[in-house]
Amino acid sequence: MLDRLVSALDRFQEKSGNVLAVLPLALVLVQFSVVLLVYVFSTGSIQLQESLQYINAMMFLGGAGYTAIKDGHVRVDIFYSQMSEKRQALVNFAGTLFLLVPFLILFWISSLPYVLDSWAIMETSVEASGLPFVYILKSTLLLFALTLSLHAVADLLRFGRVLFKKA
Repeated sequence: MLDRLVSALDRFQEKSGNVLAVLPLALVLVQFSVVLLVYVFSTGSIQLQESLQYINAMMFLGGAGYTAIKDGHVRVDIFYSQMSEKRQALVNFAGTLFLLVPFLILFWISSLPYVLDSWAIMETSVEASGLPFVYILKSTLLLFALTLSLHAVADLLRFGRVLFKKA
């Protein structure tokens, strides 16, 4: 049953990463449009410029869990690469339990009220013609926390299985 749960969590991260994979292209196209409007047509759009923040936030904060599942975060593995599978599992389990989980708890505690307050007032841009969806932008913080929390659960189960399996 635990194997199925880990697989389901991994599949969710994989699918979300595949959906978010179009965002770098969108970011480049929107940025190109902004530059074109400003420097060629001597006009501009604050909404278009602000949309870059939304795309960037979704791309990086939404993709954190996907990056983690692909083991794409920075790791100094001078010693790690020389370790046995069980020792690597111990390092990953301990790192998740004692570093990632406390960070996520603090992140949830601090970001949840911040996002809920923004939703309560339906926060809009400080610019008069800006995007009226700042509460959605701030919600990407919760997306970050959710994807990394799901990844942490999957990793604790995955590496715990390696550590605590019967020899």
